[in-house]
Amino acid sequence: MKKASGKVTIKDISNELGISAVSVHRALRGKEGISSELRSKILETAKEMGYVENYAAASIKRKTSKVAVVLPKDKWEKKIYFDYLWLGINKGAQELKGLNIEISPFVCDNEEEQLAQLKEIADKGPGEYGGVITISFTRASEVLMQFQRMLAKDMRVLVIDDHIEIPEGLISIPPREIQVGKVAAELAALITQGKGRILVSCGRKDSKIHEGRLESFCNYIKENKPELIIELVTGYTRNMDHRGELYKNACEALDKYSDICLIYALTSHDNRAFVEALEKHGNNKKVAIIGTDLNEETLEFLKKKRMSAVIDQNPYDKGYMAFKIMVDCLIKNISVPDVIPCRIDIALENNADLYAD
Repeated sequence: MKKASGKVTIKDISNELGISAVSVHRALRGKEGISSELRSKILETAKEMGYVENYAAASIKRKTSKVAVVLPKDKWEKKIYFDYLWLGINKGAQELKGLNIEISPFVCDNEEEQLAQLKEIADKGPGEYGGVITISFTRASEVLMQFQRMLAKDMRVLVIDDHIEIPEGLISIPPREIQVGKVAAELAALITQGKGRILVSCGRKDSKIHEGRLESFCNYIKENKPELIIELVTGYTRNMDHRGELYKNACEALDKYSDICLIYALTSHDNRAFVEALEKHGNNKKVAIIGTDLNEETLEFLKKKRMSAVIDQNPYDKGYMAFKIMVDCLIKNISVPDVIPCRIDIALENNADLYAD
């Protein structure tokens, strides 16, 4: 059955089965107009014959597919987190530019801006955009309604850093917040010896992801190392104010308690505030800091021993995966899982160079 030489074509498959090339085309492209039984037979025969789709050639005849990307950007001179999502998405788009698919960027600084942009995209519909890559700030009902509108119009919607089950049909790259919190807590338990206190930032108050990460961290410590006392430090801000409320509250806690043995920065926005608070206090030799998200800033902290470890959520990989998934959905007609996990890494001083690029 397999063709002896050369590439297998749609015509070869149609000749093998004694059916029209149109039917084979419909089956391979996931189009309607044939029975499920015939579709399965065509797909099975194509696989046995070694058929490989030439997506680049097919894209020449196809209208450009646009993917709307609705994400924040970091408010700092160095890349912190969201900029890495953009880098990963842009890298994927560059690698697959021959498939006639491109991104349309929308930068949202808050949920209100995101909602307006999602409404605009949903209004234009699949005639303008085939899919959307975005995040979820707070799972606001108005935002979820826009997701529902897009799905109803057969647009693909991929949400990074959240796992939203309703409306059905969303594709998620979850934050794995429970695992992140537990990994940080397990590392904290290994680093610390004896009794003492851990300072932990609280994250954003309206974020279910931050809430879940904090809760899992605290629960692990209470269950596995109850001799450690957790002190919560408030003051999250997206404005990257390193001498703001979090910094001041951390300084107060360091002055108040003499038995602090570890600090955990729950989010990437908390790293520098904690590092600078500890250095101001002059206690940086005694207290270890576990940071969040490997980036230009935390790489420097690790190399200069200003941090002990960093829990990395791999935002670059998430962005890269997100675009590749959109290509699979919109161009290749490949079914993808509703939930696609991304790995969690621990970076230390001695492996930091592996992440430098």
